[in-house]
Amino acid sequence: MIQTTDVLYKKIIEVRWADCDANRHMRHTAYSDMCAHTRVSFLQYIGMNDAWFKESNLSPVMFKEQTEYFAEMFMGEEATITVELGEDTGSEKSVCWVNNVYKKDGTLAAKHQVVVGWMDLGLRKIVKLPLLATDTYLKNLLSEPAMGKLESENVT
Repeated sequence: MIQTTDVLYKKIIEVRWADCDANRHMRHTAYSDMCAHTRVSFLQYIGMNDAWFKESNLSPVMFKEQTEYFAEMFMGEEATITVELGEDTGSEKSVCWVNNVYKKDGTLAAKHQVVVGWMDLGLRKIVKLPLLATDTYLKNLLSEPAMGKLESENVT
């Protein structure tokens, strides 16, 4: 079942034909694509929209990405994808986020983890995390009553 205590954001996405491989189940790269799409939606949700990126001249960069698979997903199924905080990276320049991918019945289909940082596009250097992306800021979001009422976005 979906554990909502540490969920910062969630999105429901339908598995499309283009997301499937010759085995008729969701291809491994589609999990990564859907998780990336969910993380971008989350960034917009917390205020890191296109205008924010232009003004700050920062862009997220990925240092590590890994996925564990637990159950197949098939064309037409709904995937609920969460954004959660992962383990502390021990650095002010990176954060670990976990995307859990659930089937409609709550079965965990995959766990996708990324470690990301932010690059200053002018300096071409990795910089300290913006406030909106720090563990402390995001943990504070979890304690706010409004976070329990996250609106999921359905994407088909």
